[in-house]
Amino acid sequence: MDPTLRFVIFGVFSSACLWGGYVARKRGWLDETVSRPIHFHTVVWTWSLAALFSLWKTPLQPQDLWLIVMQTAIVAAAGFGAIPVARLCGCTREQTGVIAIASSVGNFGFTLGAYLCYTLLDDGAAALTLAIVYVSIMQVAGVILIYPLARHYAGRSSADTPLWRLIAANFIDPRGLPLWGAVAGAVLAHHVPFPRVVREYPLLDILFFVGAFGGYFGIGLRLRLGRSLHDWKAHAIVAGMKFAFIPLLTLAMLRGIGLVGSGLGPTARQVVLVCSCMPAAIWVPMMANLFHLDIRLAGSVWLWNTILFLLIPLPVLLWLLA
Repeated sequence: MDPTLRFVIFGVFSSACLWGGYVARKRGWLDETVSRPIHFHTVVWTWSLAALFSLWKTPLQPQDLWLIVMQTAIVAAAGFGAIPVARLCGCTREQTGVIAIASSVGNFGFTLGAYLCYTLLDDGAAALTLAIVYVSIMQVAGVILIYPLARHYAGRSSADTPLWRLIAANFIDPRGLPLWGAVAGAVLAHHVPFPRVVREYPLLDILFFVGAFGGYFGIGLRLRLGRSLHDWKAHAIVAGMKFAFIPLLTLAMLRGIGLVGSGLGPTARQVVLVCSCMPAAIWVPMMANLFHLDIRLAGSVWLWNTILFLLIPLPVLLWLLA
């Protein structure tokens, strides 16, 4: 199947799942609280298995450690850099927190960026591995750097749990299993042959589609569209950070890394460039809910940032990579 068509099918399927969840709640077929167990089991089982097999299939190389430096710097620069811009635009405290979170974390995991790399780049298996490593680094950096930021901008009701417990819980809670699945896969890649049954059958593709269903359908159940366009300042700030600041910062870091050392390999460079164009992560409404920020704004920013990505950056990426 043509790679572009393959990704378009995945995108249409994901959009249908999001819309399906929204319609199911609006018509009273399902209560929005059903999204919690859907997301829980999607993360624990589907995303964890996908992370395990992705990193098991292709061993990492020493130069790939540069990904840690790059993604940590991006999370910090975009998250904290969005704060003065939001203040200058007159955003409220809770709105500023949502904008900072949305600017710092991107959707380059199983539900978008990783599948795009897996489908369109020449060495799909290696690209998938690197994309999963990249999103795992983002999760760790986000917990360490963005959790305190979110806590700072949160309402008083978030003060009932110490910050260190929130950070620790992300690593020991079952919802943190995708991170440990990635670690296990990286270790197995150097010691245990990859299972033939997984190599011969499209198990990874099935996991991608199942994971997309759980992620997007669950978000659709809680999606609120009313007055979303009134938040145009927030949309503009996040769009500027996602589709201008982060790609430019990524290009600058790639050039700097090339000057001081051997730099990243060709596939890794392609992966980080693709990921630098991704929209706000599914993590955004989840973190807003955890820290008692503006949940309606978080869902709105995530949705419209994704729509903007589909209209502008995605066609350009498909044209360049297909």
